[in-house]
Amino acid sequence: MTGSITAQAEVSAAQGERGLIEVVGARTNNLRDVSVRIPKGRLVAFTGVSGSGKTSLAIDTLHNEAQLRYLEGLSPFVRQYITQRNRPRVDRVLGLGATLAVDQRRLNRNPRSTVATMTGIDGHLGLLYSRLPAIDAGPEASGLLTTAHFDRGTPEGGCADCHGVGGRWQAQEDLIITQPALPLFEGASPWYAKWRSGEHAFIPALAQQRGVDLSLPWQSLPAEFRNCVLYGTGSESIEATVALPNRNETAHMTYTSSQPLRGALAEVERVFVNAQTANAKQRYLPYLRKQPCVTCGGSGYDQAARSVRLGGLSYPELLAVEVRRVRDWTAQVTDELDLRHREVGEPLLQDLDRRLGVLDRLGLAHLQLSRNAASLSGGELQRSRLAAQLSTELSDLTFVLDEPGTGLHPADKAQLLDIALELRAAGNTVLLVEHDPELIAKADWVIDLGPGAGSHGGEVLVSGPPAAVVDHPESVTGRYLSGAGPRLRRVHRSIDTATGWLGLHGLRSHNVTSDLVRLPVNRLTCLTGVSGSGKSSLLGALATGVQAALAETATDVVREVTGIEAFGWVAVADQEPLGRTPRSNPATYSKAFDSIRRLFAETDAARELGVTASWFSFNTADGGRCATCSGHGRKLVDMHFLPDVWVVCDTCDGRRYAPEALRIQYRGMTIDQVLELTVAEAVERFPTPHQLAETLDALYRVGLGYLRLGQSATELSGGEAQRLKLAAAIQRGAASRQAGLVILDEPTAGLHPSDVQRVVNALDMLLDSGNTVVVAEHDIPVVASADWVIDLGPGAGPNGGAVVAAGTVDTVAKADTATATFLRRHAAGLPLLTTDPGPLG
Repeated sequence: MTGSITAQAEVSAAQGERGLIEVVGARTNNLRDVSVRIPKGRLVAFTGVSGSGKTSLAIDTLHNEAQLRYLEGLSPFVRQYITQRNRPRVDRVLGLGATLAVDQRRLNRNPRSTVATMTGIDGHLGLLYSRLPAIDAGPEASGLLTTAHFDRGTPEGGCADCHGVGGRWQAQEDLIITQPALPLFEGASPWYAKWRSGEHAFIPALAQQRGVDLSLPWQSLPAEFRNCVLYGTGSESIEATVALPNRNETAHMTYTSSQPLRGALAEVERVFVNAQTANAKQRYLPYLRKQPCVTCGGSGYDQAARSVRLGGLSYPELLAVEVRRVRDWTAQVTDELDLRHREVGEPLLQDLDRRLGVLDRLGLAHLQLSRNAASLSGGELQRSRLAAQLSTELSDLTFVLDEPGTGLHPADKAQLLDIALELRAAGNTVLLVEHDPELIAKADWVIDLGPGAGSHGGEVLVSGPPAAVVDHPESVTGRYLSGAGPRLRRVHRSIDTATGWLGLHGLRSHNVTSDLVRLPVNRLTCLTGVSGSGKSSLLGALATGVQAALAETATDVVREVTGIEAFGWVAVADQEPLGRTPRSNPATYSKAFDSIRRLFAETDAARELGVTASWFSFNTADGGRCATCSGHGRKLVDMHFLPDVWVVCDTCDGRRYAPEALRIQYRGMTIDQVLELTVAEAVERFPTPHQLAETLDALYRVGLGYLRLGQSATELSGGEAQRLKLAAAIQRGAASRQAGLVILDEPTAGLHPSDVQRVVNALDMLLDSGNTVVVAEHDIPVVASADWVIDLGPGAGPNGGAVVAAGTVDTVAKADTATATFLRRHAAGLPLLTTDPGPLG
């Protein structure tokens, strides 16, 4: 451990005042026998380049050890599963108490999860509505109600007709027939533009039977025929002879069938329900619209929750308003409490207001409490989970916050720092895994790891105040803290009369509405704006609109897309997890594992066993994977009333494979040893074959050189998952004969400033291949490097969603917007984390 005499003196002072957390011999992931002392009651920043070991120390060692100690204290049943091999690899941890962590690698996007459920606000509201007097309660007696009546996931609270879902997906006539002025098979219907179901072939027979000319416009065809096409023929059978091309495309197979037609509406719903995968269902969503349940009005709640009113609103009505308005409602209900209910209501309302206040301060006041997790951006989801942890009034806890500034506009970061300082003032220890130099500079203590990433990191360079990090010659973070770190470099591509344009006409998506949004082709466009201004909504509409236009289908979010002749495909590199089990990893996702398995199958040892590449797959039941854990390397243990946990497989000791597979070697390595290589190590070990080398190089170029090839997808952050998708897009862009559109939401999330340059260089590689790149980003240096900027706002939620400025960086910087202020400060070399924007504001 390196540090100055002053730093050691400050540790001693902290130890005497509040004590220390002492870590001895930590070897979790890439940590190299790390021993470090962490002062309690302080704001401590864990820093270092991406992959240096920050999260391995703060979360995978400290937080996981605290969680296991808690579980061990519950029952002998739990202790039988927690062996030494399942603990973090550390000799000992002293002085560690209870921890609360927000780990950005574990984001829950369950569609039933909402802002209210993630933050615990639903529990407070359920108590208020069930215990306080109700006005206009109808047949329900408030004294008989429980919190279950205000939970649509329970039999008491859920609508009996829709089972709490709020509605169902229904096919819509206007989405099936989009151009009624054209003939049915010549542009009137995207559903009939391609062979999408067996009923397709029966339409000509129906037309012949009815004497209808299908070459005429749809709107001029007889109403009875149109009704049969859309709603079916009832019990009337239609006979048709269907000719299907054979595989060699020179012969045809014919069959004759007689059956009633369901009609396009029923057929769309049938194939949608029967689709087995998310991708398959996506194929039919353009023809469906979610219709609210008639009984509950789409709320999903039963009669009690819909009829009981408090503060003038029913429970579903309250969930549908924004957080900032719920705070007003809380104040109103508090004022209306009578003496009889004040003892019960006041504590609940005070705690509720505190939780709502945290959401407001984290830039989430624009969200509705009913907003589901799947519709939130990565940053909004992270901060919603963060709000749940920060709302506690407990003291002497250790909060472990993994890059809480992700997704925050610079204007909102000062509030985050204030909350962290308040937690410290309440007697808590705050461990902050962070890359932002301006946030790090405000910490009391910094633990800087490095010097590099992966196997080149895992050491503590400095443990001391921020000034000690600045003074350390090997600290990359120190250079950025001192202001001497290299600035982001990129050559702007000009926008001129030869530039092509992609246009979104009639855009309607969440809070974003616009008659026309234009983006330059083969350029880097950045969407920016304050948190909640509509960036993610616009990105989603862009992806949906262009994908629908390429597939010649309709969509609700965009009326028309122009300029798509420049594109042949769309790739969305979002922060969604790559997989839900440890079997999914960077090697399998990138297809590098396909090449690796072939290399092992070509060895003499594999040929002697008579096995093929598929034998080495985790998905082959009768292959070489461990039969006990099915190739996971771990087993999922049901903890009954506690969350399930993964424990290391006793049979294979976490190596994933059976002994016969582990006896096969390629260049002196077994297959599990290859999976333990980092991407950077694999680049050196596998210069051939060409396809494998290109895949590994793409992963390295997007800043993932520190990841292990076999690292479980469940351990990857949202930013790491996104950069894996970016690497796949780079390969696709280089190999495709057509140019594509690549869309990324906050591609620099979770990256050290020194690594951002790699990602920007990777985006330029896509542009060099003729592709177009659109990103949503808060990082001001990245915004300043873009060719075109679209600034959304002026505020968040209903106060946002408009394009308030668009143009080159110089043009947008002159506008009167929050982002423009920070662009001007960046150009002048001024700090961004400030509550006083200064003369340039």
